[in-house]
Parts: sequence; structure tokens; C-alpha cells
Amino acid sequence: MRARADAAALDAALLAREAGLERSAARWSRTAHAAALGFVAMLYASPMYWWPELERLRLGFVTMALCAAAVVAHRLSSGERIRLGGGGSLLLLAYLAFIPLSLTWTLSRPDTLHAIVDGAKMAVVFVAIQNALDAPSRLARFLRVAALASLGPALGGVWVWANDDHLVEGFRTHWRGLYGDPNRLAMSLVAVLPFALLGAMRARRPAARVLFAGVVAAQVAAIVLTHSRSGAVAAALAALLFLLRGRGAALRGPLAAAALLAGVVALAPQSFWERSRTIADYRDDASVAGREHAWKVLGNIVDERPLSGVGAGAFLASWARYAPLEAGGRRYVAHNLLLEIVGDLGIVAFALFATFVAWLLWQTWRAGDDPLVGPEARAVFAGLAGYLVCEMANGYSLSWFLYFLFACAVAAVRLARVRAAAGERAAPAPAPGW
Repeated sequence: MRARADAAALDAALLAREAGLERSAARWSRTAHAAALGFVAMLYASPMYWWPELERLRLGFVTMALCAAAVVAHRLSSGERIRLGGGGSLLLLAYLAFIPLSLTWTLSRPDTLHAIVDGAKMAVVFVAIQNALDAPSRLARFLRVAALASLGPALGGVWVWANDDHLVEGFRTHWRGLYGDPNRLAMSLVAVLPFALLGAMRARRPAARVLFAGVVAAQVAAIVLTHSRSGAVAAALAALLFLLRGRGAALRGPLAAAALLAGVVALAPQSFWERSRTIADYRDDASVAGREHAWKVLGNIVDERPLSGVGAGAFLASWARYAPLEAGGRRYVAHNLLLEIVGDLGIVAFALFATFVAWLLWQTWRAGDDPLVGPEARAVFAGLAGYLVCEMANGYSLSWFLYFLFACAVAAVRLARVRAAAGERAAPAPAPGW
């Protein structure tokens, strides 16, 4: 009898321990998701630019560190593996591995050490966010928060232009810190423009739809006022990619696109149209001339160091060694994501990154047909495609925005696959509400 009682007590203790671990795993999972929301909110809203005393708190880094720690704690308490994004994502991780490896051949050790730190941050963002977005409702919530938080830099850019506050080149708006460059401000808003469009079309409450429509208006206004030509083209592409696909797109898409175009035509300042027309006059454009000099430097680097490049982050430091005489003494960044990777890390790293991007875009496009996460997947695809267009004229290979878009895309692809695998056994659950 005593042995039976001891066995029963042991079973009860094991069951209690298992229940405790389940509760702990659920808490850590919620913490990871909340921290991911906090990260994207801090990245966009950037309260330290409104209240400088918050800058020393490093809220963006704190929230991402908490998200990563919570993902690891969830793994330890639940026994579930940490998701890396599937086989295709190994291409991205292999590309990132080239960054610390380049320390062995870099032409600028300090710049490469800085790039190693940034590369590690990007890897953490990519892995942590995709693990935090492990349910359709969580992915939808992340997109909503990102769209709403973008009001910070969007309204900030409009305010700077309205107050003529140190406009770049006398007419281009900007914001502060990370958004101090007009092109980077435009890029960041292009990334989440489809998220706001999704909210404006799918929110259940009329007030929420009006709110998201206001976000779209603020985003488009800020992009126009940056006078970023690549940003304007990318915004149009992102909007069309999202609006012209999905249920009701044949009617809704053209109407929404026409409304956006009419707003831009009616409200854009004359300086926007004047600068946009210079796309055709690229030979007389100083910024294009700078890009041409940078690309000549890249050509010389590829000729001499095709497999290794000059080392992560070392492009500017190697300018004097590889620049032609007509380039002069002024140094320019690569102004193209893919060319930057070729110059820094060589053609093997370039091939890994380009193959990953092609794979991810294709998989995300396919996920757009899913009945459960299709709308979110379409919004992420459009945002990522638009952002990559901006990257072709600017070039920031280690960008917070690029890697959180990668993570969202991988999460959407995974959720669509899980739904498809379960589709034969049960009907799909209702789509997450907006």
C-alpha cells in the first residue's frame, strides 16, 4: 500500500511539474511576443526623438534583448526547438557568417569589427521575431503595431517640412536620428505602407479603418516630402502589389490606387515633380554621378578581390585604393544593396544573399494565397518588395527594417504551411481580425 501511495504521489508531482512548465512556457511565449511588439514600436515611434531624456535607456535594444531572452527561456521550458526559418534561411545565416570571417582579410579591421556587431544584431532580430510571431493573430498584431508606430517618423517628417526646419538641400524633409536621411525615412515608411493599407481595408470597426487610412495618408505625405525618387517608385510598387491581389482586388485595388494617386497629384509640392523629372536627366544629376563613381570603385574591387571583397564595412576605407582619378576625394557608399555585398564580402556571399531573397519572395508570394494568413503574407510581400527597390538605389545591407521584414515573411510562410498541413484534418480557423 505504501509503495502504491508513493507512486501516486510521484505521478502527482510529475504532473504538477509538467503543468508548471507549460504555464512557464506560455508566459515566456507571451513575453517574447510583447517584447517583439515593443521593439517594432520603439524602432518606429522612437520616443527618444521626442523626449531626448529617454535616449540613454536604449529602449529598442532592451526590447529586442528581452525578446531574444524570452525565446530562449520558452525553448528551455517547453522543449520546443528555436525556429531558424527553414532550409532556405540557412542561406541567409551562411551569408551572415561571412561577416566575422572577413575579419581575416579585411582592409579595415575597426570597420569590420563594427559590422560584426551589427551582423549579430541582425541575426538576433531575424531569429527572435520569427519565433515571437508563432500564431496568425500575433503576426497580424505585429503588422498593426508597426503601421501605427510609423506615425512617429511620418508625422515628424511632415512637421519638419511644414516648419522649414533645416530641410536637406533646402526642400527635402527628414526626421531625426535614424530617420535623419530623407532616403532612409522614405524607405522605412515604404516597408510598412502595405501594413497600414491592410488595416484600412480589414479593420472591423469603422473608427479603426479611419485611423489606418490616416496612417496611410501620413506615410504617403512624408514619402512625397522626402523627395526620394526611389522611395516614390517603391511606394507606388508596394501599394499596387498589395492592392491588386486578393479578394475583391479587381474593383477595390484600382479604386484605392486611383485615390492615392489623386491625393499625391493634388497635394504634392512643385519641388516633388521637379525633382522627379530629373530621373530622365540622370547624366546631369550630382547624386547619380556619385553613384557612378562608387560603382566604378566596386568594379575595381571585384576585378582584384572577386571572392573576398574588401571586408565587411570596409568599402569607404578602401576608396582611396580603388577609386579612379575622376572620382575625386569625396567618398560615397555603394548605393546598391547587392553591389555593397559584392564589394564587402565577394561574389559567394552575394550569391547566398541573392538566392535567399529570391527564395523568400517566392515563398511569401505563394503564402499570399493562404485562406488564413494570406492577407498578412501579401502585405509583407509588398512591403519587402518595395523596401528592396529602395535598397537598389541606396544600399544598407545591415538594416533593422530589412531583417524584421525577413522575419515576418518567414513567419507568414511557416504559418501558411502549418495551416496547409492541417487543412486536410480540419477547416481553417477564422482569419485574425484587424
